Amino acid sequence: MPHANRPALLLATDIFGHSPEAQALAHEFGPAVRIVSPYAGERPRFGSEMEAYAAFSARTSIEKYAEELAAQLRARPFDLALGFSVGASALWLCLAEASLAYSLPRRAILYYGSRIRQYSRLKPACSTRLVFAEREAAFDPSELAARLRAQGNDASVIPGSAHGFMNPLSPGYDARLAGREIAAIKALLS
Repeated sequence: MPHANRPALLLATDIFGHSPEAQALAHEFGPAVRIVSPYAGERPRFGSEMEAYAAFSARTSIEKYAEELAAQLRARPFDLALGFSVGASALWLCLAEASLAYSLPRRAILYYGSRIRQYSRLKPACSTRLVFAEREAAFDPSELAARLRAQGNDASVIPGSAHGFMNPLSPGYDARLAGREIAAIKALLS
């Protein structure tokens, strides 16, 4: 149950940033959601995933995004942190920071954070569930999930899913899977 003085949820977006679709997802969880985007206060609109990826690569990095998320955690505590794609990878870095000078969320759920594979030796300092898509272009998620589980992490792969299954802007979007995950998150928040 959320604490009365703390926002329930920190939502770290993917490369599409603070889009109307991210806003609609946040709305599913009520008013106490803080959306953080890799584009700071901007709300760019992209015509494709390739365009969004190019913008992310040109303007920022996962490490810089993790710094922004750490600043948000320094400003206020959260009950739950959700991360999607680059947001998941940035939160992974942020939650595993050795010199934590901020309040950790009580728990985190990180969806299809494909770049976590580059930082797989890190260990988050709060309860963290890693959810990978079965289909990724650059690597085998089942191998990464197995390696993370062997290190004591809660990591799973959703059969039949593709990267971006929670975002209507992504080619991998799956409304049925997204609905199922949204329902599970709502149950955690109640």
